[in-house]
Amino acid sequence: MENWKKYAVVGLIVVIILAAVLGIFLYNKEHGVDKTSKKEEETIEISKFKEKLEENELKVENEEDFVNASEIGAVEGKRYTINGLAIYVYKFDTKSSEELTVSNIKKAKEEGKVILPSFDNYEFNVYYNKGLILANYEDHPDKDKIIEIFKNL
Repeated sequence: MENWKKYAVVGLIVVIILAAVLGIFLYNKEHGVDKTSKKEEETIEISKFKEKLEENELKVENEEDFVNASEIGAVEGKRYTINGLAIYVYKFDTKSSEELTVSNIKKAKEEGKVILPSFDNYEFNVYYNKGLILANYEDHPDKDKIIEIFKNL
């Protein structure tokens, strides 16, 4: 009778451990915690876009660092003047867990927009590609060519 109790206790402990492991597995699967199945997104540097613009005969007349990039969650921003009009390019850290960065990357990918919280949550149109967004392109006379170059980075 004594051995029966030992086996019952050991069996119960094994069942509890299996249930716990299964519970953790199911939780991780449901909440996307499994990092091994997540593909890391390819990113590109802003300078590559400038190179491609110039390779396609769009001369960047002026280049300025855009210091307010962090206001949309970006780590870097550039203002390029092409044919007298400015376009903006921002680089995001796609590995960041910062709420503004994550939400603006998601919004850019899904809706083609980002939010500027410091300006009463103003939304503006963008194109997203490999960690970069292109903005202020809508009224540019070379809009179609600029967008095509950006999409093909």
